[in-house]
Amino acid sequence: MADPADSVRRFRAALADAVSRSGRARGEAHQRAEDFQRSTTELARSKSPGSAVESSQRAAAAAYRIRMGLEIEEFSENEPNVRPATAPNGAAAGNSPEQTPSDGSDLDFSQARIMR
Repeated sequence: MADPADSVRRFRAALADAVSRSGRARGEAHQRAEDFQRSTTELARSKSPGSAVESSQRAAAAAYRIRMGLEIEEFSENEPNVRPATAPNGAAAGNSPEQTPSDGSDLDFSQARIMR
């Protein structure tokens, strides 16, 4: 059987290695995230709204939707691309079927209710 002091020494060495590897991995992940955020910000700044590329892409998308027989909703250029605060089906009010028991009992163990 191995010496207990030797076992503790090996355990501490393995722990120190694991901690240093996790620190390096965290640093690398943080650096990748910063690089991605920086490139995304630069891309967003370089893209001017209403550019020729955007209008040609919009025209190609509209032509495709017409060809496929799909509806095309018209939006003004200044309208933000944001969802409304409330959904028309009442889901925002908390009336989803997952939250109300079908048999009327008080014992609802559905995932939506438990996870709240």
